[in-house]
Order: sequence, then structure tokens, then C-alpha cells
Amino acid sequence: MIHKRIKTHFDKNVFISFLVLVIFGLGLLSFRLNSKVDCSNVDFEMIAESYTTADLIEFKSVDPSGVEWEWDFGKDIPKKYRSNVVHQFTNEGTYTVSLKMNGQCGVTKQIEISKPKDLIVPELIPNIILPEYVRVGQEVEFSNDSEFAESWQWSFGESMTIDGNNRKEKYVYKSPGEKTVLLVVNGDRRHEAKQRITVLPEKKSRKRRASITRVDPIETVLQDQIRDKPKAEDKAAADAEKKKKEEVANRIEVSNDDMQQMFISYSGRNLDDVSIRKYFCYSNIPVFNKTGNRFTVSQFFKEIRDVNKLEIKSIKMIKDKQTGCVKSMTIDMRTKKGLFWKTF
Repeated sequence: MIHKRIKTHFDKNVFISFLVLVIFGLGLLSFRLNSKVDCSNVDFEMIAESYTTADLIEFKSVDPSGVEWEWDFGKDIPKKYRSNVVHQFTNEGTYTVSLKMNGQCGVTKQIEISKPKDLIVPELIPNIILPEYVRVGQEVEFSNDSEFAESWQWSFGESMTIDGNNRKEKYVYKSPGEKTVLLVVNGDRRHEAKQRITVLPEKKSRKRRASITRVDPIETVLQDQIRDKPKAEDKAAADAEKKKKEEVANRIEVSNDDMQQMFISYSGRNLDDVSIRKYFCYSNIPVFNKTGNRFTVSQFFKEIRDVNKLEIKSIKMIKDKQTGCVKSMTIDMRTKKGLFWKTF
């Protein structure tokens, strides 16, 4: 029986390559195990004018060493994976927001979300048409010219009851003094209108006494005019003139160019939104784009914040005739972030 010897040929290059790979892997594993990650600067900001169910809230990572981000806004809310994200909570309550950065470092904060406050809409406050003053016993007419009004509740300031339910009402005051006229239309007490009326004392008739003394008729007429003019009438006229001067002095004046410059300054963080909102009739006025889509002014501010370039083609402002404040805006513009333009 012949036994043949089996020879094995082993390539040394394969063995050396395998050994190098093992040493490199062990070195890399040792480096990862021994290296320490600095998580002390991991943090984020929550940026918003208010924290309500109507607000878009910006969450911004402030640690420049981040390369990976994972945002967690709570159960059933999809996670987001950018350094800066925007989120809107649709229900009120307390939420826990977590940021995990670079797969190892994390920070958690709580945020309280409330319902937005009811805002007064100037256009829904009814207009009361009435005289500045009237005398006791004299019939006076009150009316309302608001096109949206369908029902009326009048109170003329002499009782705690409703004095009328028509668009036009007549009333006779029984006592003198300053009276507050109250009007509620469509049952909307949040937008009730109030105006004051001055009720003068009843004019007393003068008895003429017989006299043999000759009196100049011109002088008599002048004296009668002086006596007939009540002091309250003078006061009412003076108050009206003073009120008119105050309205002129307090009138808000802002041009399209002024508003455009403020938006550009706000975009570059050289101006805060409070400085702009003081020109508005109320805090969150509607803003329309050129196609007629409606946004809140808070959403508009988010759109122009921190863009590389802001190009505003036109601004159309609807202003209150009496105060000059801005009630709404229509804006044709586009913004640029990075390489691409976005039309508003």
C-alpha cells in the first residue's frame, strides 16, 4: 500500500494582510472606547413670539460641533433630523422635547402650549351714530350702519336693561349728565361698541316782565344768545376739539418703503418683531400673498427670518382710516436660502 504525502502551500502575503487588518481593527476599537465625547455644550433654543396652538415654533441647536441631530417631540409625532426645525403643536398641554446629537449626546426640555388668546378685530366693532349732546326731555335718535349687523341690543345708559332691538332707535333722557351708550350686534359682546353722550339739563322758559324802560333790541338778542348757550355745550365742543387733536397727534404714519426696510432689518436680525407690530391694529394681522393665500403675520415673520436674500416687489397695506394702523397686508416677494429662490 502506497501512501502519498499531501503538501499544503500557504501564501505568506495573505497571512500578513490578515494580520494588518486585525491590528488596525483593534486599534480603531481601542480609540473609540478610550475617546471621550464632550456633551457639555449640547443645547437648543425654542424661538417663538408665543407658545400657543396657533404658533410655529423654531427649535435651533446651538452646539456648532453637531453633525447628526434627532428631534423627538413626543408620542405619535414624527422625528426630525436637521439642526434647525419648525414644529406646531395642535393641542394645548405640556410637551417634552428631546434633542439627540451625534448619536451620543442629548438634552431634554419641557414646553407649555396654551390656546391662543381671543383677539379683538376692529372691523367687527359696530359704529354708533349719535349727536354729541342732547337735552333732558328731548327725543334723540341712535343708529348703526354696520353692513354685517343682523341683530342689535341697545342700552342708553339710564338703566340696566336693553332699551332697543332695531337698527335705529329713539330715546328720551330723563336726567342730565354723561351717559354711556352701549351697542351689541349679532350677540357678539366681545366686540361691543361704547360711546358717550352729554345730556344737558332741561331748558327752562323765561318769563317776560313788563317794563317801561326802553331796551335796545340788538342788545336783547345778544343777551338771549349768551344766556341760551349752556356751559355744557361749550365743554362738549372743547372736548371734541381736544379729542380731534389727540387723534391727529397719535395717528400712526408708516409708508410702504418704511415697512419694507423694517422687514429687511428683521430678516437680518437687526430689528425685533415687536418694533414692527406697534404699527399694526392688533398683534397677529392677516398677510396675503399675490395669489390671495392667507397667512398670519407670525408665519410671515418665520418665512423671512435668516434668509440669504429678501426681494420684495410690492406691499399693499390696508389701514384704519381713523388711527392709521395697519389692518392687513398683501405682499409680493421671494426669498433665497442657499442656491434656490422661493416665492411667497
